[in-house]
Amino acid sequence: MLVSQIIANVQLALEDTGVYATDAEVLAAINDGYRLLSVLTWFDERRGTVAVSGTRNMVCMPTVSSAEMLGPMYVANTASGNRVNPTRLEEFELHLDEWEGQVSGSDVMYYTMLAPYHNAESMLWCLPIPSGGDIGLTVIGPCVPVELTVGDTPRLPEEYQDLLYYYGLFAGYVAEPGRGEDAAGAYKMFVERTNQLIEQLKSRFPSWQGWRPSPVEFKYTTIMRYQQKQAAQTKSAEVQENASQ
Repeated sequence: MLVSQIIANVQLALEDTGVYATDAEVLAAINDGYRLLSVLTWFDERRGTVAVSGTRNMVCMPTVSSAEMLGPMYVANTASGNRVNPTRLEEFELHLDEWEGQVSGSDVMYYTMLAPYHNAESMLWCLPIPSGGDIGLTVIGPCVPVELTVGDTPRLPEEYQDLLYYYGLFAGYVAEPGRGEDAAGAYKMFVERTNQLIEQLKSRFPSWQGWRPSPVEFKYTTIMRYQQKQAAQTKSAEVQENASQ
């Protein structure tokens, strides 16, 4: 489905054909939901390559068609096809006591990932360090998709593209006063459909290796109209009291 059609569907449900819910506003909300889904579900799986050498065994995650890869699901030696296995930093010495130096004639056998919380970018740290030339690694992993435009088709499975509709609808309701219950309803559908997508994607990994996103657990709290009114009355009373003093 084209993004332009999703925008039109959201505007139709909001009964706002571009007065407040403009194409640009709805598109921005859809892109927010698109990026959120990429992190929650890892739906945008792509294949990229990196080069590891004796002088560069810490490499950034690849960018594939301008989409940044979040992390590795599968890493292998491009030439030999041998899998490069994930491990933890503290376990490097258990695998090989020479991991701090170069190993003649070796192949990269293990990697750990350094999170962007400690580095400018997510990085793979590979060992043993090869003593020869570059070793090409094939990396398969989820990406953060590039921003959608009105003429694009989302990379989501077609049967789950309604997720962007529900998120756009949720954002539209949030922007309107007194539509908290409607926003909660749209958000509930977004959460339910997201978990269904996660289950579908997870079924491709029966051993659970390489795929560990958690179901959506966060919630949107609805502020009822009477609560808004009560808060407004309290604030008004405080203002009057301060003024009288």
